[in-house]
Amino acid sequence: MKEMTLSLTVRIPLTQTDVHWLEAQLLEQRMQLFQEALHRVVARIEATVLRRAACPECRGPLVGNGRVPLVLETLLGRLEYGRQRLRCPRCALDVYPLDQALGLLPGTGSTLGVRERALWAATEVSYAKAAAFLAKFTGLAVSHGSIHRWAQEEGHILEAREAQAQEAVFGPQPARAAPPPGPARLYVQIDATMVPQREGGSMECKVGIVYSQRAEISRGRIALLDKRTYASFDAAATFGERFWVHCAAAGAATARQLVFVSDGAEWIRTLQQAYFPGALVVLDPWHLERRLTEVWGAAGQALIARCLADAWRGDVPALLRRVRSAVAQDRDPERRAQGRELIGYLVANAPGIANLARLEATGSGATEKTVDVLVVHRYKKRGMSWRRPSSNALLKLRLLKANGTWEAYWTSRRAAFARQAA
Repeated sequence: MKEMTLSLTVRIPLTQTDVHWLEAQLLEQRMQLFQEALHRVVARIEATVLRRAACPECRGPLVGNGRVPLVLETLLGRLEYGRQRLRCPRCALDVYPLDQALGLLPGTGSTLGVRERALWAATEVSYAKAAAFLAKFTGLAVSHGSIHRWAQEEGHILEAREAQAQEAVFGPQPARAAPPPGPARLYVQIDATMVPQREGGSMECKVGIVYSQRAEISRGRIALLDKRTYASFDAAATFGERFWVHCAAAGAATARQLVFVSDGAEWIRTLQQAYFPGALVVLDPWHLERRLTEVWGAAGQALIARCLADAWRGDVPALLRRVRSAVAQDRDPERRAQGRELIGYLVANAPGIANLARLEATGSGATEKTVDVLVVHRYKKRGMSWRRPSSNALLKLRLLKANGTWEAYWTSRRAAFARQAA
């Protein structure tokens, strides 16, 4: 069965002539024609596979055992078809040859096309809104519970791929493939945000980006042309290893210079020392200014300006002397306590401050914007709370969009279910 020719007839009663009415009529006819065509093609496929069906256990002959309804949501509409059930007299096993030939998803009544479109919507809006959107604009009757379940299933597949890539680099028998050539300068940035947790409290979503090419698209606006993003709700160690895999694919192991930019948080410094030990570390100047402002506020603007001038020169000793002097002279006990914490922060991030003078203005604005777009817009809307497994699964689908790999992923999923005609 290599080709099938179908003849279908369209009948339009011209009771109106306006294009708006015609559009609605033709759309309805299109759906009916597609459903009829799908029904005929499925019947032909079943007739073909039934002729060569055999028991999958003993390879013996099968006998008819009635017909069982198959209800399948497709992008062409709902397919309702009574498929043939066969039984092996020897093994007492029921077999549905059509199901195997169609490459149906196990445990579901939908195609990959339906699943993809449902999840495309669910990565942007709630599962309930995604279901309503599909019903309105595609006519698909998919429950929000099904969409949620699909997100978990696809997330688990993506999780397994990440774990496999992680094992290939950090497992007991790491792959020995030569690393890809790196750029002259590669930027790495890490940040995080807290997301409300269903059981109470919050959980941290860690986000990392890596890029090498920047272009000014308008005054004050910079585009990162080759940005790769990774994010997860996992522990820092797991995040660090998997983020490194993404960075290595961008040439982190062979780049002539690696620039690591962060807000100076302790857990980020730990990751930097573990996975990017040779990087040129830069402390984001905006976070430095914010830490200074938290201590002295608007009343200390002159002091803060002098401190920032020291930082931009990379003069850490002068900055520390200025801050220590201000803390020692402050009569407010609370500010003195905050000042001592600030001094600890400055000492821990001294290399990142010293390197501010070595590069053009380089901050963590790019990763903060990524956090906002990737995480905040979907996970931190009013009234939302999440469980870690489901939030991680959805995040992996959002990463497909962020990295421009959505189409490639679904192409690979379709290839896994491909069935060649006889």
